[in-house]
Amino acid sequence: MPLRTHTILRAVAWLSASLLTVGCNSSDSKAQAALGAYQAAEAANDMFGARRALLELVRAKDDVADYWAELGKVQAAIGSYNDAYYAFTRAYELDRSNPDLIRALAELALRSGDIGAAQSHAEELEVLAPDDPWVKMVKGWSAYSDSHFDDALAISDQILASSPGNAIAIQLKARALISLKREDDAAELLSKQVQAQSNDYGSFALLSRIYEHQNEWAKVADCAQRMASLNPDSKPRVLLIKAALRSGNVVLARNTSLDLLRPNAEPQLVSSVLDLWTDYWPSAQRITDARRLAAGAPPQLQVLYGGFLSRVGSPADALRLMQPYATLPVSAENADANAVFAEALSRSGNMPAAKARFDAVLAFDSGNATALRGRAQLELHTGKAKEAIDDAQKLITVSPNSGSDRLLLADAFMAAGQKDWADRTLWTAFHDIPADDSIYDALRRTRSGNADAMNEVKEEFERQRDAKLSQGLL
Repeated sequence: MPLRTHTILRAVAWLSASLLTVGCNSSDSKAQAALGAYQAAEAANDMFGARRALLELVRAKDDVADYWAELGKVQAAIGSYNDAYYAFTRAYELDRSNPDLIRALAELALRSGDIGAAQSHAEELEVLAPDDPWVKMVKGWSAYSDSHFDDALAISDQILASSPGNAIAIQLKARALISLKREDDAAELLSKQVQAQSNDYGSFALLSRIYEHQNEWAKVADCAQRMASLNPDSKPRVLLIKAALRSGNVVLARNTSLDLLRPNAEPQLVSSVLDLWTDYWPSAQRITDARRLAAGAPPQLQVLYGGFLSRVGSPADALRLMQPYATLPVSAENADANAVFAEALSRSGNMPAAKARFDAVLAFDSGNATALRGRAQLELHTGKAKEAIDDAQKLITVSPNSGSDRLLLADAFMAAGQKDWADRTLWTAFHDIPADDSIYDALRRTRSGNADAMNEVKEEFERQRDAKLSQGLL
């Protein structure tokens, strides 16, 4: 949960008072202008504008603890926890006797998973304010990180007895319950919390992970919608698209997708959305939408749309899109376009031209993932398993976290008659990329008919999914 910020009136009171006590020099004028911008942003509920104004304020006056503290609160409120930690550290350096600053540092250290730093700050806080609840809070999270889940649960109950609805204590109790295999109790606790505190982003996020673990995708979508309304970041909206598609709410998924897939969208975001369309949306509408979006996109994004169209059954569209950009000779500017063009040629059945273009791309950039993947697939299709193995092995060094690329390597080993190596590839991938459904399914197929081996894989996969649910702190 974001730390609470001062209200605009309280913030302006201390900022204005301090500015009134100084002379009228250049830094004072800049600080006064920054204060005005901060007031305007706060009045408009523009947290990002408030952050910009406060950054200007601390540039003008970098020796005032209150300014850094207010910046830290705003940074935390918008989820920039590393920046918040830096701002509070600067404030603490200027005012080491302020328990509020030490408390903020303890909380932010917990958010980053730095238990040692959190404990150190809690010890300082205990000297200045022995009864501060954050002393006990850090002890609870320390117990949780040490897998003393019963102790963590007991401490969370103690905190909640005196501070019902404390969001951080709720998180601690919910995670302790999950780790004690009481997932339903954790879901009930978090459901009550978000009903009482509808702006508790952290509780919505953890609740969505529980529902995802239970494959309750409609409920995940509900949580993701609330998270998206609370946080302008694209991450909850990407989760919303996935959950909506997996629960069958295509209209919601499509509308959310189109809202994100703007011409100025970051390439990584576009790739994430198109990957979800590939995996979970088999409708021909995705091709129609991708054509339209590509028409208004800059060249960098057209390459992504071209690759998507080629993969989902419309290589002719990909060839048309890439034609202006996939020129020869291959260069840094056109390598990706040439790789997508080659992939589309391959999927169109023009294998010789595709091979020649893949070769040209890889001669220029031996680590181009699209070209390595496409050429390995082409080699598999044309019966050149050994060459496919070589390219797929290079590919997984470039994209080690891609489950589909590990599966491609396993397929290449199988095609070459090297079943032991295919099994070894899948087993390694199973541990390197935990809780990946596609790798799990492929590994189970290799154990078909062996009940003990099947159970071993299933139990390990469940442990991976449980670990994924419980990972992280706040």
